[in-house]
Amino acid sequence: MKKWFYLIPVLVLGLFVTAQYDTDHDSVPNLFDQCPDTAQLKTVPEDFKYKIAVNPERLSPDPQAWPVGWNGCEPDDDNDGVLNSSDYCPEDTPEMNAHGVAANGCPIHSDKDGTPDYRDKCPNTPPGIKTDKNGCPKTG
Repeated sequence: MKKWFYLIPVLVLGLFVTAQYDTDHDSVPNLFDQCPDTAQLKTVPEDFKYKIAVNPERLSPDPQAWPVGWNGCEPDDDNDGVLNSSDYCPEDTPEMNAHGVAANGCPIHSDKDGTPDYRDKCPNTPPGIKTDKNGCPKTG
């Protein structure tokens, strides 16, 4: 038998080990991972104003791989153009995103009154004015 024949199991084993290596710990072996640097879960500052809107599992202080698809790439479940790992509002509806999306994946609220543009019935509320759930100045 030829000497090279004995190398076949070594080569096959080497390919198997290489395929199983997963540097970004997303459960997709590097050999098949089209996004080899999957982002880790992000934490938000303790004083983050909209913390209640964020899924508590995303606030873990421990690094964990964000769930990925079969190709090792992150999903964008609400199709707003912001990957789930960077999206602080990953379950928004198309209606909520209709007036625009901020860099953090949440609906824009242009006048900074705390009411997102998609449901703000008074879009030009001056700064410092208390508003109701519709973004209009409170009376009384």
